Amino acid sequence: MSVDTTFQPKTPTYAVDSSAAVTIDGRQAGVTSWRIRAIGLTPAAAAAVTSVYVKWAQGGTTAPTAAAAPALGAPIANEIGVNVGQTVYIDGIGAWLQFIASGLFATPAYVEITGGQGGCSG
Repeated sequence: MSVDTTFQPKTPTYAVDSSAAVTIDGRQAGVTSWRIRAIGLTPAAAAAVTSVYVKWAQGGTTAPTAAAAPALGAPIANEIGVNVGQTVYIDGIGAWLQFIASGLFATPAYVEITGGQGGCSG
């Protein structure tokens, strides 16, 4: 018997950019993981931005500031980089979170975030 680890969405998908943190409360929906998809609008535009950074904080705390590339050798808590056009899955970070990205909406440097369960594909 195999275990199905395919991502199963449990919340709507939210567009997240650098203008303001977006709070997603997936506690009642059974969220255990997050799908983060870095948007690449066109090949030419995506070539100009190769990575998007995403920060998160707990839902009931102060909103995080816009994400940015880390300084060389500096540890950055609660932030991940995603290559434009790629999708990553994160689990174990909570179900009620605030997210903020490194770029503005409708540029290659914003992301779509969905709360769910699983995270190998989908």
